[in-house]
Amino acid sequence: RAALCADKLLRQLGSETGGEDPCCGAGWRTEYGNMMVEGVTHPPFGWSLDEVLKIEPALTWRRREIERVAAEVDANVRVVTLSAFPLLGVPDCTAPPAAPSPHGHVSQSVLCPDEATSPHPRYQTFTANYRKRKGCKVGAFIPRDGVTPDERLSADRAARLPFELAAAGSLARDPVPGHIYMDSQAFGACQCCTQVTLLTHDIKDARYLTDQFLVLAPLLLALTAATPFLRGLVADTETRWPAFKQTWDDRSEEELGPIRNSRTSANDMFLGSGSPADNAALGAANDVDAPLHQPTLERLLAAGVDAPLSRHVAHLLVRDP
Repeated sequence: RAALCADKLLRQLGSETGGEDPCCGAGWRTEYGNMMVEGVTHPPFGWSLDEVLKIEPALTWRRREIERVAAEVDANVRVVTLSAFPLLGVPDCTAPPAAPSPHGHVSQSVLCPDEATSPHPRYQTFTANYRKRKGCKVGAFIPRDGVTPDERLSADRAARLPFELAAAGSLARDPVPGHIYMDSQAFGACQCCTQVTLLTHDIKDARYLTDQFLVLAPLLLALTAATPFLRGLVADTETRWPAFKQTWDDRSEEELGPIRNSRTSANDMFLGSGSPADNAALGAANDVDAPLHQPTLERLLAAGVDAPLSRHVAHLLVRDP
């Protein structure tokens, strides 16, 4: 079972523990799931390549520190590193036991209890706000192992199904044959990963790194595939991203046409350096017809921001809000 005690661990850990060396110190943060604790580098690593050698010792120290505090909070708790808890959404999957609240005020899931979400007001509130903005609760439909070609849903069909299920008042646990149904943001945001936040000297370096990671990230995702089980079932996918993308799709039914991506989809355009030569080359690379917030685009261009960066920001702001 998933132990819902992260809030207790965090109170005991405090915001930081250890010293001034990131190899024996860390910051501790609330995450979406109440079975998750986020450890952050404190103080941050420096610029030298030698700092890379500190990453593994730092992660090892964090793990030992969490295990120490977990044992103090509850002797029956074990710290396990998983990309996704494979039984989330199975009846009686949490400790203490909690039941879904399909008519509640947060996720309205028929599968996952709201208690799996951190009790911090931030997470409970934006889970409810996502549902209200969308117009219904979220829904992910991940192909099961052995799904037939006739059963497999297209991306457009999967995006429209949550609205159809809501209109029908469906409370089914498995409404779509051949697919693992997940109807709460917790199925995406209670998944874990190693997150890297990079600080650059200037915007030119930031744009360069962004473009490089647009190419590298899918390769890294495939190399670290570790999510074959979801809701106690075997999936036809191996990474956590499809579930995350679908359960954090906040588009309303009217937005499905003009806005073709979930909020957590991959980036649609390269940025380049802003130089005229780069801007010319980007015409061929940016061949995706991405929707733009036209007033934002015009304002940025009028202020002297180059076209690729202006289009990038206008694309991010195409949703209202």
